[in-house]
Amino acid sequence: FTTLQEAKVLTAWWRRQYNHVRPHSALGYRSPAPVVIKSPIATAS
Repeated sequence: FTTLQEAKVLTAWWRRQYNHVRPHSALGYRSPAPVVIKSPIATAS
């Protein structure tokens, strides 16, 4: 990275790709975000 802003932008892009777009084989080729949202642990108060 050449600037802190560039690092922040690219890191945010990567995190979104990894958690919302990229399929994960351990989750049945689904992305983690929908799996976590449906998890009973994620909705417990």
